[in-house]
Amino acid sequence: MAMIDGPLRRIFWRMADALAYVLTLAWLRILDALAGPEPETPADEQREYDREQIAKAFPALGDEEPAARLPPSRRACPQP
Repeated sequence: MAMIDGPLRRIFWRMADALAYVLTLAWLRILDALAGPEPETPADEQREYDREQIAKAFPALGDEEPAARLPPSRRACPQP
């Protein structure tokens, strides 16, 4: 009987744990939807300001990734 109790108990608690995890995620998703987005912090505002200043200072960079402008032979990542 002890051999059956061990594996069955383990399976039951794993299933209970997975269900609790899913319910917690659902509850947090609902709370996030009700509360709305978080307000911006001073660090967020500073980061946005810094990005704007960099974009003004280096307009040639644009939004593309810097490595995308290099030819394949000069990129840091080896080609397969």
